Amino acid sequence: MSTSQLNAEGDATARETETLILQRVLSVGQKEIARETGLSESTVSRWNDGEYARWAQVLSFLGLRVVPQSAIVVTPAYLHSLETLAEIGLKAEKKRPGPLGWD
Repeated sequence: MSTSQLNAEGDATARETETLILQRVLSVGQKEIARETGLSESTVSRWNDGEYARWAQVLSFLGLRVVPQSAIVVTPAYLHSLETLAEIGLKAEKKRPGPLGWD
């Protein structure tokens, strides 16, 4: 994979991360974040001026992702194994004989 492809992929990941963060900030509210972190609302408000984007880029550069707590994260190898098992099961299902006359 070329450097430009990696950069484009990292940029896309950073944008996804920033979007997720902004959605959660919007759903929780800056006042609540300020209260929980012990910061002023104005400090939390200023984070909208590029701080979330900057941290999203840092996380992307470090190879980290932000996901909802309800997400189940698996490795590519695990996912590949599941896909393989599903493929084997589908092939076996297609080869199964139809109903026998007396069933």
